[in-house]
Amino acid sequence: MKRIVLVLFSITALTFAACSSSDKKAETPTEVAAEQYQCPMKCTEEVFDKPGTCSVCGMELEKITKS
Repeated sequence: MKRIVLVLFSITALTFAACSSSDKKAETPTEVAAEQYQCPMKCTEEVFDKPGTCSVCGMELEKITKS
């Protein structure tokens, strides 16, 4: 009886783990497609979604590359 409960619990846990990881994969392409820009001098920690100039020092924002 204990083995059956353990096996059912394991199957249920694996099913939920598989479902939650596939949901995260669906969100990844949207995050990768968005470009982000930041001041090269790091005057502010603010991140922008389009190119422009820093509101503090006036330098051109640089595209953030993800490694």
